[in-house]
Amino acid sequence: MSADSLSYEGREFEAASNLVNYYRWITDSFRPYLKGDGTEIGAGIGTYSGYLRPLLSTLDAVEPSINQFKTLQEKFAEDKGVRTFSETIHDYLQRVGPDARDCICLVNVLEHIENDTDALSDLYRLIRPGGHVCIFVPAMPCLHSKLDDIFGHYRRYTKPELEEKVTAAGFTAMQSKYMDILGFPAWGLINTIMGSTNLNPALTALYDRVFIPLTRPVEAVVPPPFGKSLLIVGQKRG
Repeated sequence: MSADSLSYEGREFEAASNLVNYYRWITDSFRPYLKGDGTEIGAGIGTYSGYLRPLLSTLDAVEPSINQFKTLQEKFAEDKGVRTFSETIHDYLQRVGPDARDCICLVNVLEHIENDTDALSDLYRLIRPGGHVCIFVPAMPCLHSKLDDIFGHYRRYTKPELEEKVTAAGFTAMQSKYMDILGFPAWGLINTIMGSTNLNPALTALYDRVFIPLTRPVEAVVPPPFGKSLLIVGQKRG
């Protein structure tokens, strides 16, 4: 999916909609930086937006895909603190202007944007001095699979690559870590080697219910040298 694409099938959002422990892990990692006026880029049908909303004064949910946006609108229709936009990052920047938001989150989104360096530059302009960008992406290029292609992933990131791109956009990296080391062999076997072309909802729910609670406390003590995913937080100094 390019930065200007307005169509996305949404199978990735649907498959991940029941991953409660997974989303809580991400949210708790971002929690110190989630405050004030926030934006979620690539909000989809609003699954992760629901985790962000209680932590923010206001939330802008931005989703360029027209076939995801209607559900997103309906979910937050009664919440006056949430605005929804169906547009690209650059168009959103033109709408709200620079230095407009305190934090911006992208969860499994940046890998869908062909020109991620331009997107990060736009995000830097959107954020107020002292604010943060919170990014979560699939990691390890060696895990790239048919399913990545189906989901529209241009890339899987390494930690040095993402750190370099975030700092090149002007941010200071506040934290950067691989996550979900057990997911590395699971994804590698089922998707990379065996070539599965879908995420089984029952298996993903089981993994979330059993393995994420086992992995999370261990990784809190011993940061893994690699993992299925990668998280980084950048601050705009000023």
